[in-house]
Amino acid sequence: MPKEKKVFYYDDELNDDFAGTKINTCCVDDTFPYFRDGVLWRTCSFLLYYGIVVPLVWLYMRVILRVRFVNRKAVKRCEKKPYFLYGNHTGYIDAFTPNLISLPRRNRIVVGADTVSIKGLRTIVQMLGAVPLPTQFRGTRRFSQAISTYHKRDNVTIYPEAHIWPYYNGVRAFTDASFGYPVKHGSPVFAFFTAYTKPRGIFSCFRKTNITVYISDPIFPDEGLSYQEARKNVRDKVYAFMKEQSKRSDYEVVRYVRRTAKSETAV
Repeated sequence: MPKEKKVFYYDDELNDDFAGTKINTCCVDDTFPYFRDGVLWRTCSFLLYYGIVVPLVWLYMRVILRVRFVNRKAVKRCEKKPYFLYGNHTGYIDAFTPNLISLPRRNRIVVGADTVSIKGLRTIVQMLGAVPLPTQFRGTRRFSQAISTYHKRDNVTIYPEAHIWPYYNGVRAFTDASFGYPVKHGSPVFAFFTAYTKPRGIFSCFRKTNITVYISDPIFPDEGLSYQEARKNVRDKVYAFMKEQSKRSDYEVVRYVRRTAKSETAV
């Protein structure tokens, strides 16, 4: 008898989160150590990123999970200049997917404050590229400075949906708030969409789903538009790409149901 699918009931596409973490979030304000750039820090960070984590991630994703990347050659057109990546936020491998897309350039990921709130792990996740969103308004300026500083040499990934919905097949609504960075820096943008299809093959019983990551051609901010218009223009192009690729994601691992007044309590 097939296993019954897990069901999540949701009210708000923008704010509901199904990551399942229960972490006491730390305060990220203007005192947060965004800039850690000493020689020892940079050496340890480089060795950890390229010597340990990236090889393990490649082995796990490409060999064990058999994740496929479609149109990765597109990013090679912009390898001489750092770019921004925007993707759908539907899996726990989201922390690693853009790292493989970005190779050989290093990648930074904008994360929630929860990611740097686990005792003993803050240093490690920052070495691996985590840049936490501020929890206090007074931290906004330093966060923006951190993005600008890192983007001089590294790619930056942003998940505009903000919250994880594991194995979700569609694209959730998101605002254009995070799309000001590529406009400000005149940087190319790549959208990517992680799609889920029914597992097939000899070892399919060991995988919940087949995973394919579709990557867009470069999207360039329109210099002929105002800042607000250009920001919305980039957002709309990213959203349109994700929406089109979502048609390829047709295998339901988890069922998502919009809650109504008569719905049961969320799982």
